[in-house]
Amino acid sequence: MRDVLVVGGGTVGLALAARLARGGLDVAVWERRPAPAPGTGRAGHSRAIGIHAPALESLEPAVADQIVAEAVQVRRGVARTRERVLGVVPFDGVSRRFPYVATLPQVRTQQILREDVAALDGVHLIHDRTLTALEQKPGGVHVSAEDGSAETARFVVAADGARSRVRDLLGVSSPVRAYPDSYVMGDLLDSTDAGADAVIHLERAGVVESFPLPGALRRWVVRTPSPVVEPTAESLAALVTERTGVLVDPATTSMLSAFTVRRRLASRTVVGGVVLLGDAAHEISPIGGQGMNLGWLDGARLAPLLLAAVRGTADGPATAAALDRFDAARRRRARWAARQAELNMGLGRPVAGFGAVVRDGLLTAALRSPARRALASVYAMRHLR
Repeated sequence: MRDVLVVGGGTVGLALAARLARGGLDVAVWERRPAPAPGTGRAGHSRAIGIHAPALESLEPAVADQIVAEAVQVRRGVARTRERVLGVVPFDGVSRRFPYVATLPQVRTQQILREDVAALDGVHLIHDRTLTALEQKPGGVHVSAEDGSAETARFVVAADGARSRVRDLLGVSSPVRAYPDSYVMGDLLDSTDAGADAVIHLERAGVVESFPLPGALRRWVVRTPSPVVEPTAESLAALVTERTGVLVDPATTSMLSAFTVRRRLASRTVVGGVVLLGDAAHEISPIGGQGMNLGWLDGARLAPLLLAAVRGTADGPATAAALDRFDAARRRRARWAARQAELNMGLGRPVAGFGAVVRDGLLTAALRSPARRALASVYAMRHLR
């Protein structure tokens, strides 16, 4: 019998598996996607690039150091309109060790985590393994896969994404709330003079966000009037220039995507010996960069409970009570994160006339007062640990 089976080999599942293996547990990870070619990342339109200080603090120090070494260290965010700077959010006070937000494409972050897992003896990462059934029995959870494989584990952790198969098999409800907001985003050669600053253009036609990335790239995220089915680099560049005056070269686009926003919060994250983690537990707007970070923080809180249960330092009733407290606390933090994402989206919606004057005035006052430090702490997710 395995100690823990993690379903889903993304960033959240890999980080938890590594933490448990370092604690001496026998861990298997089932990942439905095929293994990427050696030395490569996984193709796709990942939205996650920002890694906040609490999340970095939750990782193995050597892994965090490697991420930081490759990332851009964003030490301040600049809020502005086309005409003027409204204020600055400084991140130098959010952490002694990581006084910044690290920006690195998720595909590279996941590769670093995968390499870390591969170097550990206690983790078995299995690709092309799709879970089809799950049954809780006395002493363990029995799972089976599409290819006929089966395992029993003391605990199963579902880190299998927003459309979680495990969550569906458990019958856990996860109501979806759709928002009217839609965006296009792309990574282009950085043609600004912003350096390592994140810049948020609060324009009347809708927000334009930009974040520095390694390789002299900058990610642009632009709110659109309506959902875009087939985005083009030319249309993204035109929107950026029209709203901000910044000229960007569409020929340098290395990633392009469009997305709408929804929220999904599971009604519970613990059912017997099964725990939902990451997007399986809470799908939150990517505006604000909280999804992957929140999943890592959840895993950091969960790991000690599983270690204690498997090592026998906590009996069955104590483990059940601890998991109940974990469930309540992490769902509460997910609701906070969802509300924060809603505020971020609301701030970037189109606004005209007197409404724009009021918004800009209030934001300017806040960002030029001591409150900017509190805003930095909130944005950096210190309250969601």
